[in-house]
Amino acid sequence: MSLRGALNPCNEKIENWRYEMKKILVCYDGSEWSKKALSEAINLSKKFDSHITVLSVVPQVCFLEIGIDCATVESIFKAETEGNLNVAKKILKEEGVKGETLLLEGTPADVIVDHARDNNYDLIVIGSKGKDATERTLFGSVTLKVASNAAQSVLIVR
Repeated sequence: MSLRGALNPCNEKIENWRYEMKKILVCYDGSEWSKKALSEAINLSKKFDSHITVLSVVPQVCFLEIGIDCATVESIFKAETEGNLNVAKKILKEEGVKGETLLLEGTPADVIVDHARDNNYDLIVIGSKGKDATERTLFGSVTLKVASNAAQSVLIVR
C-alpha cells in the first residue's frame, strides 16, 4: 500500500500536503506487518526528508507458574528483538534514509505511546497486526491501544 495519491483529512493530495513530518516512529516486532509498516515509513521519509526511529519493545512477562523465571523469559525476548532490530537497521541503511533503532522494555502499547509523546514524534507507523495470537492474548491488540491513546497521528499499515 502506498500513500502516493492518497488523500489527507482535508482531501488534499499528499504530494501537496504541508504537514511537517520530520520524526517518524515505527513500531517493529519483526512480523510481516511490521516490515510493511517500516516500508511505508521509508517511503514517507524519502518524501518528507524525515528521520525514522524503529522501536521494538521487550515485554516484561514471567511464567513462574510453569517454572520459567523472569530473567530467562526476558533474555529470550531480548535476543529475538535485538535480531529483529538488526534487520531493520540494515534495511534503513540499504534504503539510504536517516534513522536509528531503539529497544525499550515494558508493556508494548504503553511504551510506544509514552515514547512518542515524550519525544515529540509527528507520526507513529504500526502494522495492523502483530507477531502472533499468543502475544495478542497476553497483551491485547497493541495496534488498537496505540491508535486509541496516542496524541500523534497513527498510520496503520495493512
